[in-house]
Amino acid sequence: MGDIKEDIRNENKQSANSSEQNFEFITETIKEKPVSKRKVILKTIFTCILALAFGAIACFTFVSLYPVFNEWLHPVDDTKVVSLGQSDDENGTEEVLPADGKEETDNVSPEDADGTETDTSGDEGGEQTDESITKDTPEDKPENSENSNVEEALPAPEVITQVVETVEKDLELDDYAQLYQQISDVAAEARRAVVTVTGVSANKDWFMNVYENKHTSAGLILAENGKEMLILTKTSPLSGSDKIAVTFCDGARYNAAMKKSDPNTDLSVIAVDLEDMSAETKEACKLAELGSSKNSSIDGTPVIAVGDPLGATESMAVGQITSHTIKRDMTDTNVSILTTDIYGSSNASGVIINLAGRVLGIITQDGASMDAKNLIRGYAISDMKDKLEKLSNGQELAYLGIVGMDVTREAADEYGVPMGAYVKQVVIDSPAMEAGIQNGDVIVKLGTTDITSFTDYKDAMLKCQPEDLMMVTVKRMGRDEYVELSYEITLGKLSR
Repeated sequence: MGDIKEDIRNENKQSANSSEQNFEFITETIKEKPVSKRKVILKTIFTCILALAFGAIACFTFVSLYPVFNEWLHPVDDTKVVSLGQSDDENGTEEVLPADGKEETDNVSPEDADGTETDTSGDEGGEQTDESITKDTPEDKPENSENSNVEEALPAPEVITQVVETVEKDLELDDYAQLYQQISDVAAEARRAVVTVTGVSANKDWFMNVYENKHTSAGLILAENGKEMLILTKTSPLSGSDKIAVTFCDGARYNAAMKKSDPNTDLSVIAVDLEDMSAETKEACKLAELGSSKNSSIDGTPVIAVGDPLGATESMAVGQITSHTIKRDMTDTNVSILTTDIYGSSNASGVIINLAGRVLGIITQDGASMDAKNLIRGYAISDMKDKLEKLSNGQELAYLGIVGMDVTREAADEYGVPMGAYVKQVVIDSPAMEAGIQNGDVIVKLGTTDITSFTDYKDAMLKCQPEDLMMVTVKRMGRDEYVELSYEITLGKLSR
């Protein structure tokens, strides 16, 4: 028995020795291979060369493809900014240079044509004496003159005495015919800038037959921006239309697209693609010439209504301006109304021009009283110019939502009302109402712009954009005096 135990012990010792030998074999130490600095340097240089090559290729690819992707992702609008010309000077009179850009000289006599100035003085007998002072001309100077600034005395011209006789002549029927023919010629020339705008919509009758509704109005060619011909027209005839067609003075008809609208005046700017128009149509039509309606003596000015003043396309009527003092109050603005004695259609459209063919007003019959609904009237063009420029350039009209007026000097002196834009009415659900502006408030500042009149307010609003965050400062009547309040308002969008 003891021998068996001894054998077992010997076997266990052999097993243990065998395990120790195996363990020593597994944990054999492996030495790391020494690092070659030369290979590391070479690999670093090679990596840098690859990085530079990759960067150069990436830069070349980016520079080559950037214009393509930029044009694809962000199409460039190459239309020119529209600026509507208008002959307004400080006194409200019109001054237009001829096509060559040189000023015309009135009352130039044949004697003055050779470069002489005429000094005319009259005596008591009614005779007029012309003394001519001759200017130097190149022909008057010696060819071999050493000093070109030296003037030689020329012999004085003979004194010419002219007697002006007054000729009285009774007007004959032919004179009236000639006068009306000249007026007709002015209207015909102005019609080159007038078009017929048609809104077409498709409907079905009781028997499911498709028919078209067409509503027409006159339009005015305002400008062209290099890509489109921009036309001003009434909005309401185009409401609900499936397409818009424009007929030019030569009879050519082209499709148009809506650009921007002003709900206040019921006017829209539509655009015809210039690429669609023929060269003959472009040659036949012309851009409208805008005049001035600011002159305080505009009442009594002879005018012509062209477009559709009488309910017939390409009709015309002659009369005079009877008033320019009427103001039509609108949201965030007001517009002067020119009234005439021209009897026309209650649905008239078109423009009012003077005898020089320049536009003074855009015909509108909206807001006319019942006893004057057939008398042609129009928006004064000087009050509309800035707004039409903004619509023509595709810009939105900002919207605060008040109807206002000027604070008169009498109200300021007698009642202590601050000078500014007086709020007559706040439009329901407008940004002004939501902010807390009330009827009777006086707006004295819009952003950083001081407001001393409603005209200042109108001009400031035209410079704003929808979604602008504007600080509006008002003065409100308190218990004893006006107190100043400020509202932070996000402007809305008026145009459609």
